[in-house]
Amino acid sequence: MTMHNDKFPYMLQFARDGFSCYISHLDWIRNIQVALDITRLSIVYTEGYSPKAKMKFSPPLPVGLHSDTELVLIYLRDNLPEEIIQNEFEHTLPNGISLLNVRYLYPQPPKNPFQSINGALYEMYFPMELNITEKRAILDSFNGQNLYNDAPEIIKEQHGWVIKILNPDEFIVTEKHLNYIASLESGRTFHPVKFALALKEHLNLTHLPHGRRLSFVNIQPDSARKLFQFND
Repeated sequence: MTMHNDKFPYMLQFARDGFSCYISHLDWIRNIQVALDITRLSIVYTEGYSPKAKMKFSPPLPVGLHSDTELVLIYLRDNLPEEIIQNEFEHTLPNGISLLNVRYLYPQPPKNPFQSINGALYEMYFPMELNITEKRAILDSFNGQNLYNDAPEIIKEQHGWVIKILNPDEFIVTEKHLNYIASLESGRTFHPVKFALALKEHLNLTHLPHGRRLSFVNIQPDSARKLFQFND
């Protein structure tokens, strides 16, 4: 299949674990650029005196957070099977960074497909089991109503951040996990690691919970739609 300018777009889904969660966004970009240059893929480069691989990146990952959904849009000169692209990255990525999925995008994506992102789904993992009192304290800190009784949409600001509780299916507290959606809207910066620290102090926990970004979402007034899902 021939596309305009013979550019074939692919969305890459990376995971970041271990010490890779402590590198900055600029270093993350450099790591992916180097890994891509090592492959034998026919990469589309920018024009000018210092050509670079033509790529776009999803919103930055806060330092100290792990992730299952770091997305990179690349363009190739050849229309290749996703498996070949994934195999090319097998030995080019540093420790802690892994390529989970590759998806060929057709038709052509918009100039910046990540503009529709205004929130993310996060998971917080507690190093010990939460008891009933601690779980209730988490729920009460966000919501004055019973979340499990058809509670309406609620937006609560905690320490200047925006946590959006849409329904019990999106805001989940178990013995060891807390799942929640947080806004990424400009001017209202949310840092999951600082939020974990605030929750640690709120519950008098002995250890800091660990955080992970699970997916990106588009938050509307009455719903949140997951974006760029590879398993649907």
